[in-house]
Amino acid sequence: MLLGSLLLLLISGAALWLAQPHRRPAFGWLSALPPLAIAAWQVTQIPVIAGGQTYTETYTWIPTLGLDLTFRLDGLALLFGLIISGVGAAVALYTHFYLDGQPRQGYFYLALFAFMASMLGLVWADNLLALFVFWEGTSITSYLLIGYEHTSARARAGARNALIVTGAGGLALLAGLVILGQDVGSYAIADIVRAPLAVDSPIMVGALILIFLGAFTKSAQWPFHFWLPGAMAAPTPASAFLHSATMVKAGIYILARLHPAFGGSDLWFWSLVTFGGITMLTGAIIAINHWDIKALLAYATVSQLGVLTFLLAFDGEAAAIAVIIGILAHALYKGPLFLVAGIVDHATGSRDLRRLAGLLRSLPLTGAVAVLAALSMAGLPPLFGFVAKEALLETVYEFTSHGSGLASWLFFTAAGITGAFFVGYSLTLLWEAFLRGESAAVEHAEVHHRPAFGFVLPPLVLALLGTAAPFLLAYIPPLVDPAATAIAGEPIHAHLALWHGFTPVFLTSLVAILAGALIFVSRSVLRRGMGMLPSWTRAVHIFQQGLDGLYGLAGWTARLSQGRTLSVQAGVVMVIALLPLLAALRYAALSALLPNLASDPIQLPELILAGLMIIAAIVTIRAPTRLGAIISLGVVGVVVTLFYVFFSAPDLALTQLLIEVLTLVLLVFVFYRLPDDKRPPLTGWRQARNLLVSLAAGLLGFGLVLFNASESYQAGAPISRYFLENAAPLGHGANVVNVILVDFRGFDTMGEITVLALAALGGYALLRAPRVRLRRRGDGESG
Repeated sequence: MLLGSLLLLLISGAALWLAQPHRRPAFGWLSALPPLAIAAWQVTQIPVIAGGQTYTETYTWIPTLGLDLTFRLDGLALLFGLIISGVGAAVALYTHFYLDGQPRQGYFYLALFAFMASMLGLVWADNLLALFVFWEGTSITSYLLIGYEHTSARARAGARNALIVTGAGGLALLAGLVILGQDVGSYAIADIVRAPLAVDSPIMVGALILIFLGAFTKSAQWPFHFWLPGAMAAPTPASAFLHSATMVKAGIYILARLHPAFGGSDLWFWSLVTFGGITMLTGAIIAINHWDIKALLAYATVSQLGVLTFLLAFDGEAAAIAVIIGILAHALYKGPLFLVAGIVDHATGSRDLRRLAGLLRSLPLTGAVAVLAALSMAGLPPLFGFVAKEALLETVYEFTSHGSGLASWLFFTAAGITGAFFVGYSLTLLWEAFLRGESAAVEHAEVHHRPAFGFVLPPLVLALLGTAAPFLLAYIPPLVDPAATAIAGEPIHAHLALWHGFTPVFLTSLVAILAGALIFVSRSVLRRGMGMLPSWTRAVHIFQQGLDGLYGLAGWTARLSQGRTLSVQAGVVMVIALLPLLAALRYAALSALLPNLASDPIQLPELILAGLMIIAAIVTIRAPTRLGAIISLGVVGVVVTLFYVFFSAPDLALTQLLIEVLTLVLLVFVFYRLPDDKRPPLTGWRQARNLLVSLAAGLLGFGLVLFNASESYQAGAPISRYFLENAAPLGHGANVVNVILVDFRGFDTMGEITVLALAALGGYALLRAPRVRLRRRGDGESG
């Protein structure tokens, strides 16, 4: 069922793309059915998972490596799967109205459903390598979604930055997962979280740092947070889905998955509490200083992701429950707010808070959704956001009460300040866009049309779920308990309630609300202060400067190696190739490289052929004419053919001879049509330079051949021995080279043939293309 669900989404996306929903509106309504059906099936699994069981599917993947494609639905996977498919259904329906009539609407559905399938595969996968494959799938498909408006420079930059940051993090994650899987001896996540890991060993420390890099880049943790606001150039449905419920939660998911294995170690705790704490404060402070609604919500998302990372640093029941409640609450208030931002933009043509005012009166249903979701984001009672904020403060307060020292109180203070800014930017959004009078707006953006009910329905449903959740807390534990158990690694039974009395946590929450109101009142001062900060303090500016530096380095490298003569280009390539090969050869003993002439003496025919080859090569270099150089080069090829004959490789010799003849004929025809070479002879230093590079390349090639034949290399059981031993029994061929090309490396050969065929077709197309004469400016033009 799990693999079938992924296939259903991929097929549905392709079907919507082919159906052209911009011409057939009925398909837009049907688009919500596939993710809704997946969500409904997962709901039926809640009692099973709550009973302590898991749903597992296993498929043979790479049997030679002992890898199976295993999907496992436990509490954490179920929670994320419900959020992905549930919010995905809402976004699919919303897209029908948001992109109504746009010709590329089908393409958007294709990318959206492919992303949804990748995200579900990521949270369902029980194999680290399969998880990484789906992880990369989310990076690629999110790039397509963010860059949907490909004619916009802002969209292209946002998609590029997101792909670079998350792609680089993905490479680090892959290295970390491979190290982890190799050290444990299994790539199954279920085995890893149960294995006794030496978390303080150097190998595990390295693996964990690499995994942190992958998770932090994906979930926009400081200092990688800048890509997420830039990704707001995506259409609003993509922003709502990627940045409230799915992609940015991928890093949180993998940290939660590995919490039972690494939680409690010093590196885990201090890394997550530091980066998560900085991120939640940074995002919250920056959010209130933005005028664009989506930018404000983007930085609010950064802050919330920091909160979740911060919580994952702690052990215990309270922290695990706080993470789960935080994930649920964030999806149920941030998703509607992003969708509301799109409706406002659709209706008024603007998302600028300076131009918006009075929308609660002109768009009452949309405004009601915004009020419910924004108050939940602020953490005001009795909404679900209040429960999440209480869980956060309870976790940190519990740590503070059991610990001592300045650090524990700093954590508690940071959590309180973050909660205050949640209130501040939520009230700012509500007041400036929906509650204040229209006369307060600058160049007030009028409502051009009212949205259809179906347009408002998706955010309305999500906001109502978030509003009703606090009053249904008694029914939530079957979903919360298994998910929290997967994070904590031990059974958890949550006791959720909206009211816990006048506790220190509740009083702190009240102080945060009052401080948030003060922040709201003084927001203009904060905006002026943030505007005075120099540009170099912004992470996106630092990233762009680094990117410009890379572009400059690439241009300098290209000018050095490509903008010169062919001989210089070849010399640069050879010198660069020499460096790693020299580094490898330095570890081989010289005595081991020398051939054993006593056991395998050199015969006279070999010496004669080698001498002829050397003479022909020297003649090629010193030939006064091109034709003479070509003929002497052909002699070198013929001598190589005789070597193959001498060593009993007739098929290879025949192939070599045919290639030499064909090459010789082609070179003669080509050089015959070229003008005479009238270049001046090379200067002495250029000849010396070319001689040194050539000698180095030749000696290195000679050394590699000796190393390949040496005893120290043969002791490593090279693959050539396998080819020699199995060519006849497995390939049923007497010629080892032919068996390698056709059987052992048949796909390589096919790929090489394909590349050559494409190159030939490209060359033919260029030669047959009609010649276009470029007119000079002014030819045929007037004025």
